[in-house]
Amino acid sequence: MRRFTLTHEFNVSVETFWKLNFDREMNEAMFRQGLGFPDYTVQELRDTDTEVFRRTVSTPKMDLPAVVQKALGSSFRFTEETRFNKVTKACTFKGIPSTMADKLTTDGVMRVESLGASKIKRIIDFSVDAKIFAVGGIFEETAEKNMRQSYDVSARFMAKWIADKGLK
Repeated sequence: MRRFTLTHEFNVSVETFWKLNFDREMNEAMFRQGLGFPDYTVQELRDTDTEVFRRTVSTPKMDLPAVVQKALGSSFRFTEETRFNKVTKACTFKGIPSTMADKLTTDGVMRVESLGASKIKRIIDFSVDAKIFAVGGIFEETAEKNMRQSYDVSARFMAKWIADKGLK
């Protein structure tokens, strides 16, 4: 199992960040244009008094070693289920791969710290586990590398979106 943490700062309030995190227009643009995902679809989005739940299915653009590409196949996709708890202000998520779902798990927790009236720090704690004999470590290392790259690109995209839209 591999655990790691990513942090990014954004020039918005905590409330604006969480609204933006579930904004369909921004997410569609970020995944398709910013990250270059060939497919990104919101299957379900529910907003209740206590939580926001979102299920998406996407085909990521990834840089993979041959052994990982062969195992995942050319039609690899993943489903992500995200839950934002409105009381604790924490967002949990899990990725469900289209292949080897019983052997590959990714999940995490995202939280936000206020750094002032219109500045926040996003903190995401990830866990990646690949239960595959002899090559599990390669899968975990590859997943971490791709997730770090994707979240860094998405952070730059979000920062530009925030600035272009004049969000606070």
